[in-house]
Amino acid sequence: MRIIKYAAFFIFLFPGALFAQNVMEFTTIEKSSYAVIAERVLKEAYGRLGIDIRVSGRPAQRAIHDANSGAVDGELYRIKDVHLKYPNLMMVPVPVGIMEGVGITTQSDLSMQGWDDLSYPEVCIRNGVKFAEKGVGNRQVTVVNSNSQLFSMLGKQRCTVIVIARLTSIPLTLDFAKRHKTSLYQSVLQVYPLYHYLHKKNAGLVPRLAKVLLEMETEGRIQAIREAYIAELYAQT
Repeated sequence: MRIIKYAAFFIFLFPGALFAQNVMEFTTIEKSSYAVIAERVLKEAYGRLGIDIRVSGRPAQRAIHDANSGAVDGELYRIKDVHLKYPNLMMVPVPVGIMEGVGITTQSDLSMQGWDDLSYPEVCIRNGVKFAEKGVGNRQVTVVNSNSQLFSMLGKQRCTVIVIARLTSIPLTLDFAKRHKTSLYQSVLQVYPLYHYLHKKNAGLVPRLAKVLLEMETEGRIQAIREAYIAELYAQT
């Protein structure tokens, strides 16, 4: 009886203590720059709810499979409507970041406002990058196996335009400019909002987390976190 009283007294004095012990685990795509931003945003968001999070990087397909199966609490980030293919996942309807698909070229006179402008010869994409594969559609393109190969092909003038995610490209473009002593020009082809997904067992958290993320968006925190990370990328190169 005395133990119960002490426990009740502890909870009364420290009402957030029980929630602070709560830890949720999320998968994400390993070695992803976008995962770094999403993790920072969500650590703050969940922290406002008294919840700690852990993030586990895995190959892309395994990450989404484990999240959908309920082996973890959800997926750190994906593009919109992933839950239509993975029905056990619930999308939190406030973006935790954005991914910009860009076209990069050494030719200053090329104009690219969207996918329809990629009518140049030798457009190159990386194998397995879904947004690029979808964006180029049925066009004849050159497919390589790594981002470094994309820039190698560009340097050898075997590609007029390479397609890549903007954050992924930052250290590579800076290195390319130093080695080749030339400028690169990039245009945003499409912007993809990125969303956090919870397994349906955590359905009760969706509206609470959406409210916190909306507050952070209004405060400018999500944008500030993104800009701080981009500044770090430039500083490291």
